[in-house]
Amino acid sequence: MARTYQVISADGHLEIPPDPWIRHVPEEHRDRAPRLVALRDGGEGWIVEGSPLIHNGQNVTAGRPVKVRGGSYWEPDGTPFPGTGDAAQRLREQDQDGIDAEVLYPPVFISRFIENIDDREAYVAMVRAYNDFLTQDYCAVAPDRLLGNAIIPSSGLEDAVAELKRVKELGAAGVYLSSFPAGGGEPTPEDDAFWLAALDLGMPIALHAGLGVRGNPLLAESAKGRFSLEWSMLGRTNNVATAAIVRMLLSGGFDRIPELQLYFAESNASWIPSALFMVDDSYGVFKDWYGVDLARKPSEYAWTHCHFGIVRDPLALRMKELLHLDHVMWGSDFPHSVGSFPESRRWLDDLFAPCTPDERRRVLVDNPCRYFGLDPDAELTPTPA
Repeated sequence: MARTYQVISADGHLEIPPDPWIRHVPEEHRDRAPRLVALRDGGEGWIVEGSPLIHNGQNVTAGRPVKVRGGSYWEPDGTPFPGTGDAAQRLREQDQDGIDAEVLYPPVFISRFIENIDDREAYVAMVRAYNDFLTQDYCAVAPDRLLGNAIIPSSGLEDAVAELKRVKELGAAGVYLSSFPAGGGEPTPEDDAFWLAALDLGMPIALHAGLGVRGNPLLAESAKGRFSLEWSMLGRTNNVATAAIVRMLLSGGFDRIPELQLYFAESNASWIPSALFMVDDSYGVFKDWYGVDLARKPSEYAWTHCHFGIVRDPLALRMKELLHLDHVMWGSDFPHSVGSFPESRRWLDDLFAPCTPDERRRVLVDNPCRYFGLDPDAELTPTPA
């Protein structure tokens, strides 16, 4: 029987050693590329220009006990750790976990921390090299199951639009931004050129938790290898997505571009009803003083323009009547610390216990297929033997 989509993870991460993509960096910039070094106490860390030593432990967990320090891309026998190998290994891991495809976000620390490279041309060269590797080497093995989410540089609007057009030609499934398109932490009218180009190209915009947040303490502390239990408990409570949505609607971006759609992976969703109620209520209380008169309530903008990804959030589906399920997707977050690998199917059975089969399929198949332009009935690439 032909294999078709039954479970799509709309949030996975490609956590790999540097060599496969660094070789795409032009020779004149390669000496400024990130380097992976062995640590005296075990595991590896990243050396990236402009940053302290970056520990990668939480990014290579894959269902095992979390290591803030000492994580490694390799098993003791030298084979790649789960989630860090080549494309064929990744497809086998999808089978092991009971999923059919993943939207692959870039390595978290490297995609953000290379922004500290001082030379703009070198920085953009790193972004382009990763995107070349992602689309031409890795995802090309099974582009219907390995859905590459390319990095958009945060070095200005011209660079952002140019890379958007280039990765569309390369076959990327979507694009990821850390900053607003013009390169800042706040939206500007200049960003419209990027949003309109993405719509014209039919390129999905797939963010991660928020947009425009630099110096996130959750990432910064974890990278330093001193991630506290306090931050592990507080850092996943979501306000960065709310901030991005409020900034977009107050800047007029959603009014100027009514077709614009944004997906916030790993935002989770059980917080949304309360947060949007409070945003609506505060808008009603203060709008006259500030002379703001929006065309719609803030919550209506959010549910019109935004989509949200849940990971470990069973409460969201117990309160499904307060959500718009057509705007919710699920992700395993593999191989990160809060993911569900290798028990995703069991986790999904628990997660969707309050839902009908139609609601389950909507979140796991129909919504990601619609957002990323996939054929839900297509016969999928088989896993290599």
